[in-house]
Amino acid sequence: MGRKGTRPPKKAEPIKSAVPKAAAPQLPDSGSSQLQCLTQQEALTKLDRVSVFNIVVEKPGGRDVFVPQGGTLDFFADADDARAALAAAREANPTLPLELEAAPLGRAFSIVQGLFGIRAPMRSALHFSKAVVDDVGYAGVPEAAREKMASAGPWPLFTADALRSPGAIPIFLSREELNACWAKSGRSLDSLPPLEECATDLRILIASTLSVADNWQPLLFLPPKSTTLLEKELAQKRERQEQVMLNMQRAKAIVDAEDASAQVHLKVHADDEPPALR
Repeated sequence: MGRKGTRPPKKAEPIKSAVPKAAAPQLPDSGSSQLQCLTQQEALTKLDRVSVFNIVVEKPGGRDVFVPQGGTLDFFADADDARAALAAAREANPTLPLELEAAPLGRAFSIVQGLFGIRAPMRSALHFSKAVVDDVGYAGVPEAAREKMASAGPWPLFTADALRSPGAIPIFLSREELNACWAKSGRSLDSLPPLEECATDLRILIASTLSVADNWQPLLFLPPKSTTLLEKELAQKRERQEQVMLNMQRAKAIVDAEDASAQVHLKVHADDEPPALR
């Protein structure tokens, strides 16, 4: 992963960068027959294992992305950051029915980076965990690339060669998740390699998969537990809302049927002559 390779192909230009040899954690080869670059679609599909979150406006029958006037379409890779952004948006827009929506990381990355010609009609941004960024800063970005990447901020990822197996190269979005996996494997945290050897950046990693022939197929992006919990919470809430809408539609159908039956009854008997008076 850290080896110097050829420049990314033209279609990958939105994310290419001059990356020094030590830009990403070194991963061992697993046979020359498996050494090849990923396609953009393959790389993005791997990213889609992880969800990010954006704010939407609920409306009957669907939802629209929420973008403040003159603002940015924001994607949040951290559940707590997403909740905080939603609370701030609701406070600033009390009349709008705002909610969070889970989106695949690969799709968000495509929108922000302009891959496959996909670009939002407004500015867009991908925000990694504020707590993680405050903790590690640009540790995963080499000095030579930091100025170029400063406008979007760091997008830190974490891995360790010792956790690699023939079927998986785990990639984490936080040091805590990496530490937990390291400890679960029976290793002491004191033996964990230094941050500079464990940290990389999403743009650097994806650029490497597109330009450096290596065994990238086992790459496995693992969502934080907090992301999985929020994603499940949103799915359950959405399911309840859909069930409520379905029940309302069924109730309306029953009422409409009863009204129609009553109208038919009235029409049938409208011309009936009244009974003779005695």
